Amino acid sequence: MIVRIRAGGPIVDATERALREAGANEHELFVLWTGEWSDGVFRVRTPHIPRQVSYRSRRGCGVRVEGPALHELNVWLFEHGETLGVQIHSHPTEAYHSDTDDAYPIVTSEGGVSLVVSDFGRDGLIAPTTAAYRLERGRWREASPTIEVE
Repeated sequence: MIVRIRAGGPIVDATERALREAGANEHELFVLWTGEWSDGVFRVRTPHIPRQVSYRSRRGCGVRVEGPALHELNVWLFEHGETLGVQIHSHPTEAYHSDTDDAYPIVTSEGGVSLVVSDFGRDGLIAPTTAAYRLERGRWREASPTIEVE
């Protein structure tokens, strides 16, 4: 189970910049963090922005990462010996785990973390408005992992 997340400042900065750039066009975005997981600490080594489809309709907006992009990520993970531990995506307003977020996560490892950033990342990733969830016994539950910027 991930209790603490350690990420370098450049990784956090790049993640926030990508969320805001997509948000400037009113699009949600997924950023995935991979690295090493040990004793409740996930050390982020690499941020990934997989190919994804962002959409907007009268009912709202959404984003999805399709099979080929997920396959590419899995091959990369195998070749580089890293693990997918954290998925991050933005919402246009408040941050929460929607039914779609629950049903179609990219992180599927028990104890993995999903961070949902409000207002297309306007306030940054490490903000009181960011919602955090952990996958526990197959269900996403609210959590409060510590995010440490190195």
